[in-house]
Amino acid sequence: MGAIKMKPLVIGLTGGVASGKSTVLKVMQKLGALAIDADVLARRAVDPGTPGLAEIKKRFGQKVFFNNGRLDRKKLAGLVFGDKKALADINAIIHPRVFEHEKKLIAEAGRKARRAVIVVDAPLMIESNSHVWKDAVVVMDCPVEAQIKRLVTIKGYSRREALARIGAQMPLDEKLRHADYVIKNRGSVAKLRKTAAEVFKKILADFQK
Repeated sequence: MGAIKMKPLVIGLTGGVASGKSTVLKVMQKLGALAIDADVLARRAVDPGTPGLAEIKKRFGQKVFFNNGRLDRKKLAGLVFGDKKALADINAIIHPRVFEHEKKLIAEAGRKARRAVIVVDAPLMIESNSHVWKDAVVVMDCPVEAQIKRLVTIKGYSRREALARIGAQMPLDEKLRHADYVIKNRGSVAKLRKTAAEVFKKILADFQK
């Protein structure tokens, strides 16, 4: 008789852009978690030939495409950040497809492992209301100036572009209201990794009670 499989433990990891989520995700992966990156799923949702890409073309036109037919993500981002209606439209196209793929991956992990632990990294988790099907929600607490610095130095954005990206997301204090666990990123990377490991182990312990 095979081992009884339990429902996967699904941890939602969210926070503002450039708040340290990727570092935290890597720590949790090293400790045994399976990772789902919502940004990767969002890119797949608009791959060449997909219905998602066709919807974007219908809504925004040829101006957000290269001559070879591929999506010009930078141009699209320039259109939607700072335009609430355009941002809502693009989210309405992409989010349902991301959620569908995410749920399939979770179900697949549940079939393969006796008790899978899955961390879903999604910057718009609370805005999109997808936090409601997570067992635990972890929110990154990072100062805005630190986010701006990373976006400017690592991503090459101007300060104005960085502020637009940050401003398009839900304010941190609102996200924190939905948090079951908070990871503060206000020091070194080593300190962040240590905190991430501690929080992950606490979540596992809490769900074994």
